[in-house]
Amino acid sequence: MEIIKLSTTNWNNVGPLTLTIGNFDGVHLGHQKLFNIVKSYKDTKSGALTLDPHPQVLFGRDGFQTLLSIENKIELLKEENIDYLFIADFNHDFASLSIDEFIQNLKDLGVVRMVIGRDARFAKNGSGTINDLKVHFDVVVVDDVIGSNHRISTSMIKELLLKGELHSANELLGYEYFIDGYVEHGNKVGKTLGFPTANIQYKDSFLPKNGVYLVKFFIDSKMHFGICNIGNNPTVNYSKTRKMEVYILDYDKIIYDKIVRVSFVERIRDEMKFNSKEELIDEMHNDEIISRNLIKSIKI
Repeated sequence: MEIIKLSTTNWNNVGPLTLTIGNFDGVHLGHQKLFNIVKSYKDTKSGALTLDPHPQVLFGRDGFQTLLSIENKIELLKEENIDYLFIADFNHDFASLSIDEFIQNLKDLGVVRMVIGRDARFAKNGSGTINDLKVHFDVVVVDDVIGSNHRISTSMIKELLLKGELHSANELLGYEYFIDGYVEHGNKVGKTLGFPTANIQYKDSFLPKNGVYLVKFFIDSKMHFGICNIGNNPTVNYSKTRKMEVYILDYDKIIYDKIVRVSFVERIRDEMKFNSKEELIDEMHNDEIISRNLIKSIKI
């Protein structure tokens, strides 16, 4: 897959091209269907055009979080085996492109066919529609993809994660939801409880519902199972901001500042406030028992 950065003007011809356009946040099963259709046309090269940053970030929506960073998005899109990934520098100039300007750019790129979802919009204020594209290109409109009785969309996956419905979210994604971050120094409270944890700086990643999860913990190209707590630590060392901490099973190396990936496998329980530190420790032991039993049934 060749990656090409686009501004408002440098749309150099690489056609003939069948193209799909979208934010592709999550690169979920709905997106994957678009890519498969794009690749099915053998009379053209295949391509996908995405925006960076996400429009909601540019226009300052407070607290907006994406499922994937641009780096993660590129990583997953490489697995789709399309010929080109076009990454548009989404700034105010790009957002101001008129319908005619945007369509001319597509023509300059060598686009002859568009594969898009039924609600696709483009150009200034989302004023461009499917009918505008049909005047200039062969347009293939793709129906919604349904999974877990839901229309597959990024917003639906976020909603499921916030509800703690991890299995359904992972089914719509087509993979286990993951967060990349680095290990930062914490206050070492977990160690005093007998469960030393890696404190993950997750930046602006989208966190699922507060609670305890069985996770796969990737570090130095190796996978380890772990128990992840997401939340505010209501019993000991309360935090106003949500924290992401992982107790890595059967692992005792010092890993501060290392880049890691946390992949969510199973939700174990809600985060809870206990009456004492001893009750918390008892529950953490129970979490470990549950996790180790779950691991026995997992095929790696």
